[in-house]
Amino acid sequence: MRALVTGGAGFIGGHLVEKLVERDWDVIVFDNFERASLETLRTLPSEAELRRIDIRDPEAMKRYAGDVDVIFHLAALTDVVESEVKKDEYWNVNVVGTENVLKIAKDVGAKLVFTSSAAVYGELNNVAREDLKPNPISFYGVTKLECEKLCMRYYEEYGIDIVVLRLFNVFGERAQGGVVKIFLERAREGKPLIIYGDGEAVRDFIYVGDVVDALIKAALSGKASGRILNIASGKPTRVRELAEAVVKETGVKIIYESERRWEIKFSLADISLAKKLLNWNPKIYLIDWIRSSLRSS
Repeated sequence: MRALVTGGAGFIGGHLVEKLVERDWDVIVFDNFERASLETLRTLPSEAELRRIDIRDPEAMKRYAGDVDVIFHLAALTDVVESEVKKDEYWNVNVVGTENVLKIAKDVGAKLVFTSSAAVYGELNNVAREDLKPNPISFYGVTKLECEKLCMRYYEEYGIDIVVLRLFNVFGERAQGGVVKIFLERAREGKPLIIYGDGEAVRDFIYVGDVVDALIKAALSGKASGRILNIASGKPTRVRELAEAVVKETGVKIIYESERRWEIKFSLADISLAKKLLNWNPKIYLIDWIRSSLRSS
């Protein structure tokens, strides 16, 4: 199998490339390297073909894509706060860039696995099922929802084999951002953990290795074509509980500050559809990983 991974020098992309090469896939990576971490670049396997290509450049993508069986489209801008002040850039990268990738998939006859986000749901009152009407509260979420619509249009109009995975809060080794990384870094430096608001906000954290497993299963399964699937743990964790787990291992303090705008208070996924269609189950849970990570460092 030959795969193209856009954003393959990013957090999730880097882990995916490693796993694909481990499974003897031929892998080509497109990344503009603007937000890639040196840590990820150092760990990318030499067997992968690495190209400095921006998804906003369709001609460059056409030139180097070649014949691929699967395109994993992970390249995106993902900062919720930044998206509100750089709307044009976020639209061009996330939406226009995704349509460029869809056109490549159409031209070469490749399957497309697209990574969307729980941000499309917005604020939730109950556990999110995929048939819930999206209601994004951030511009980042708006762009991801627009990308999902593009994917479904290309699936319906052109018959492209497409699977959309809505990722919830991804954590793990080499993460470039997120509350888990921030808490761990501060704790290792002996600094207090900062919680914005009362700490009762609920998140659904999913390990990067489990995300990679879902991506590959989505590429290989024929049961999920044209479907949108939640990829999460299905287990609620309050931000306060996360902080307390770190404190228990390290002894640092917790500081509470004012709630931030665009912070979602409740985000939890129903993952029964992904379990059913992909024969997938998350294996690593947040608090266990936190303890292991801190004790081994």
